[in-house]
Amino acid sequence: MPRPGSDLPGGATASGVAEASAPSLADRLAGFDEHWRALRPELARIEAWRWFFVIVGSLMVAAGVPILGWGIGEFVGVVRSGYPWIIYVAAGSLLSSLGQWLARSPARRAGRLIRGKVIGCFGLGYRRDASSFPVDGFERNDLLPRHTKRELEDLVYGDVSGVPLIFCDATLSVKGLRRTERVEVFRGPLVLSRFPKRARGRTLVVPDGGAIGNFFVGIAGQHRQRVKLESPDFERAFAVWSTDQIEARYLLTPTMMERLLALKQRFPGDMTVAFDGHEFMLALDDGRDWFPDPGLLRSLTHPARVREQAEEIARIAEIVEILKLNLDTRA
Repeated sequence: MPRPGSDLPGGATASGVAEASAPSLADRLAGFDEHWRALRPELARIEAWRWFFVIVGSLMVAAGVPILGWGIGEFVGVVRSGYPWIIYVAAGSLLSSLGQWLARSPARRAGRLIRGKVIGCFGLGYRRDASSFPVDGFERNDLLPRHTKRELEDLVYGDVSGVPLIFCDATLSVKGLRRTERVEVFRGPLVLSRFPKRARGRTLVVPDGGAIGNFFVGIAGQHRQRVKLESPDFERAFAVWSTDQIEARYLLTPTMMERLLALKQRFPGDMTVAFDGHEFMLALDDGRDWFPDPGLLRSLTHPARVREQAEEIARIAEIVEILKLNLDTRA
């Protein structure tokens, strides 16, 4: 996966300034209701079979649960049938899992179709599998909490307002107290873009105070120093750690601090930011899936299904627009 500053998949460019003739994402969103009509015939074909899959899948789950329960009863000795308990547990689990997969398959298929088409209309590329996302920079800069399992999906890439950007949804977890239990420690988007100023050191912006802030202090303090800035509002919201105090102040100008505060206000959640070379990295632990499939019982042909995905793409664009990453701000 190319990094910002190189050519991106799908023919996107990595220029630092948007072309005047290129329509903004906001302009495309304003007229997007017309685009969903191109998707309607394909969505209608999926919708025609939706209830069949939902009903059949639900019946499979309804049949699998009692079988699974019987197997558990065999295991604890409550019931006896003469057959090994593992057969019932395996059969019940398999039947229930297949039923859930079948019931959700129309929504999954519609979700993939909508995301691909909608993101393509904005001139961006999309892949469901985001394993190629360059997450190494986020880990190198201590943007992510410790974890034992990582799931990356919904890779979005291309130029936004002339700025190269790569985005993915991330879910990070650790093992719980029980062997099969997992505890989420991060869920939200990872954004990698190009910053107009070059950082020779490494500067990390983390939430100030609280459990998250204290966690990052423990990591960052090992090889960075705390940077004191002149904005009381920014200091209340964030803590800045850097390997180069002077460079950190050069990167975090009063204007840039205002923009980061505006971004935090627009996107609730624990936001961490890093500057490394010409790379701008943002991790937002907001606990939500930015590109969910349509609900199991929701109509797939309603224009709201497409509109919802278009609005999520517009949210990604807001990150670039609020921070004005396409401008070499000196103030």
